[in-house]
Amino acid sequence: MSRKPSLLASAIKTAEQPAADAPTIEVASDTPTEPKRRARSVQPAGSYVAPSRANKTAKTHYLPPAYWETLEELSFRTRDPQGKRIPQERLVAEALNLLFVKYNFPVVREAEE
Repeated sequence: MSRKPSLLASAIKTAEQPAADAPTIEVASDTPTEPKRRARSVQPAGSYVAPSRANKTAKTHYLPPAYWETLEELSFRTRDPQGKRIPQERLVAEALNLLFVKYNFPVVREAEE
């Protein structure tokens, strides 16, 4: 008895294959064009991105554990006017805006969720 092929493996295989029958068209133009740049966060077609992470990027910073522990404690104990816990991302954004003010850079204003 033979095994059924994995649907995931076949989906990945077809997604990785370049389109062989798609013709490439070269357009000659007198005006110089800007080089094409890749988008910062290229998501494969059909991949899910949580709405809370749409149009955002992640950065990693290496800090002593005391910073992360204090941030977790602050997030756990701090509440917004509706009584909900304030996420660490919002606390870090607020801290960065305070840093920008200190060094005379414009603050980032996000739309309230």
